[in-house]
Amino acid sequence: MIQQETEFRLMSIDDVELLHKICCDAYTQNFYNHWEPGGLENYLNNSFGQDVLAAELNNNRIQYYVAFINNNPVAFMKINLSPDIDGQNNSQDIELEKIYVLPLFKGMNIGKKLLNIAFNIAEKNCKKIFWLSVIDTNEEAIAFYKKRGFRFYDKTIIDYPHFKEELKGMWRMYLRLNANDI
Repeated sequence: MIQQETEFRLMSIDDVELLHKICCDAYTQNFYNHWEPGGLENYLNNSFGQDVLAAELNNNRIQYYVAFINNNPVAFMKINLSPDIDGQNNSQDIELEKIYVLPLFKGMNIGKKLLNIAFNIAEKNCKKIFWLSVIDTNEEAIAFYKKRGFRFYDKTIIDYPHFKEELKGMWRMYLRLNANDI
């Protein structure tokens, strides 16, 4: 069996088309069944439209990384270096806003490697608390984050039109960072 090398790249404004494609593909393949008719397309346009991504790529507080296997994008991650958690814009916080792996490539430690990149970003930027949100029915993701040391903080809901009501529950999780945690 040929071993496939995974490469990770920080995206720039020049990568907006590529980023748009992997964001839409990875999100859709993982969560298409979470939406009522018409909702998914609206969400993709509002979250991953090329104009939205271009604005975020020009924002020095937002970073996107894409994982590639054989030069094909297979996953992406969005990091917010200055999140607004509970209305507090704390310069010592960092947030993993999105991380999605194409289903065909799950189980290859790509998510773990992307999260390690995020931990390195947190360390370089002297961040103290790492935040993320995850759908409360996504037991696989919750177990993954717990294994990495994240803890339950509170429960929120997804407030987005046409997202299925029974799936709107979210866990907000956090991890206190220090030299021993990373």
